[in-house]
Formats: sequence, structure tokens, C-alpha cells
Amino acid sequence: MRSLLWIIVLCAAGVHAALNDSNDKSGACERIHPEDLPDECTCSEPHPLSLVVECRKPFNSIYFNDTIGMKIVIDPCDEQGSSISLDITEEKHHIDYAVAGIRAGEEKNIPIPGLSIAVPTIGNLGLDAAVLIKGNVDKLTLKVGLNACAAIRHKNICASSIPGLHTILPWWVLRGTYSFGDMCNSTRTTVKKQ
Repeated sequence: MRSLLWIIVLCAAGVHAALNDSNDKSGACERIHPEDLPDECTCSEPHPLSLVVECRKPFNSIYFNDTIGMKIVIDPCDEQGSSISLDITEEKHHIDYAVAGIRAGEEKNIPIPGLSIAVPTIGNLGLDAAVLIKGNVDKLTLKVGLNACAAIRHKNICASSIPGLHTILPWWVLRGTYSFGDMCNSTRTTVKKQ
């Protein structure tokens, strides 16, 4: 009877380990919790070591009535350090602005040429791609989205402090800390074995 009990316990432990192991091998998109992405965004994995988040966001405000496309290519396993590339599009003014190679350890507000928001009594706020990438593949913090700011009278004013705009900007696509370490290590090991 004891032998049968031990066999059941060992089988249950093996099933538990197999389930945990299969969870560790989830895809890159699962690691950024796609359910937390804005409704206007999708995630895909065109290559084994990277992921692409694509969004098409309509903004409907008295100050900002436009649709902006954003493509974020995340390369967490790059041997030179995790990186992000962006492509921002806007159809009305035929804007297609690409930014490549933002590496771990960088935080940038990147002005998007040709895109601004006219705000009465304040002036024009330039639309920026707001990006933060820091950490390593085991604990990679990403904050990527759109914001609008302007320097007015030696003071930086952003959409978050302007009534009417503060409810739509900043708009974050990614905002969290994610782990890609086991994915990067297992894929590199597989590539080296071949």
C-alpha cells in the first residue's frame, strides 16, 4: 500500500514539475501580459527572440482628434543589451517616423516631427514618444507610450497637467517589469547546440 502511495506522490510531483516547466517556456508575448495591453494593441512574435506590439489608437478630443499608429519592436535577448525600436505613423499628414536602437539604461522623450496639439492660451504641444527601458533580461522595466509637452516660460508643461488633455495623454502601451531571462537563455542554448 505504501508503495502505491509513493508512486502516486511521485507521479503528482512529476506532473506538477512538467506543468511548471511548460509555463516557463511560454512565448515572448505572454511575458508582457497581453491582457494588460490597451484594447487598440496586439502582440506578435515574428522571430524567436523578439516581439512586436502594434497599436492603432484613435484620439477623440477637442484638442487632439487624430489616429496614431505605433509599432514597438522589443529585442530583449540582444547580446549587446535589451533594446526597443519604434515606428510612429499618422495618416492625415503622411507621417512615418522610425526610431531604432533604444538600449537598456535609456529614458527618452522623442519628439515626433510634424505632430503637435494646439491648446488655446498655452500654445502647441509637440507629440513625443516616451520611452524608458532599464534592467536586464531577468528584470526588464519597459515604459513606452505617447505624451505631449512644451517648454513655456522656462517651465515644461505636459498633457497630464492640462484639463481636457490629462484624460488622454500620456497614453501608455507598456508599463511594467518583465522577465525574459529563461527564454533568452534557453533559446541561446538551443542555437549553440545546433
